[in-house]
Amino acid sequence: MDPTLCRSLVLTFLLVIVSQFGCAAPPPPRTLYQDPITAIRLYKDDHSNTGHDHPAHVSPEQMTRVLGGLRVVPRTGFIGSLITGQAQANPAFSSAEIQALAPKLSRALTEAKPDELVTFYRRFSDAGVGLAITSGGLFAQGDYLIVILANDRTLPTDGMNQNMVTDFDPIDSPLVPISRTSFRVEFASPSAVVPAEKRPSWPYIDEGRILTIDLQRLASEPKPSPVPPAP
Repeated sequence: MDPTLCRSLVLTFLLVIVSQFGCAAPPPPRTLYQDPITAIRLYKDDHSNTGHDHPAHVSPEQMTRVLGGLRVVPRTGFIGSLITGQAQANPAFSSAEIQALAPKLSRALTEAKPDELVTFYRRFSDAGVGLAITSGGLFAQGDYLIVILANDRTLPTDGMNQNMVTDFDPIDSPLVPISRTSFRVEFASPSAVVPAEKRPSWPYIDEGRILTIDLQRLASEPKPSPVPPAP
């Protein structure tokens, strides 16, 4: 056989092997619910290590308390704090959003596998803001519920100030923050938050947007006032 032809056949064979085994794409997410403004999906979690405690039972009532306790705090920076004072913490979800998401996220945890995490995506639109995105994910580990809030009513164009060349809609990557400097997350019942050094290890691009909630401790806390409806 001609040496050149032989080399070509070998290279072709190697390319086929690499394409089939060396660059395998991750499995597609499992969509549990989707409508024009909301998507609940299960994604394979490459950081699950020995596995999350899934399937997990977090009741809709517990999920309502978790979502209702999430607060977003603007990252105004040092100069902004001097001008405006301490940044105001605002509810991450309106009462209507909590009512829509809590039962779906509760059900999603009962269907998640140990190597999966639950993600949520929701569009928000009004005449004053236009289209904005709230998205993130969560998983259970023992009595802990780990919550990631990647975006909270974030405009798809907000990332264009941070080296993005176009607007970005994270419907297919709900854990990716559009803007990495806009806010951080707090919880209305600080005693129910597990300190960073004690929570399960799970790497994320922004430590300020991930919280670990102790569900048992949260259950012992008095119920907060209802979240006001969105303006």
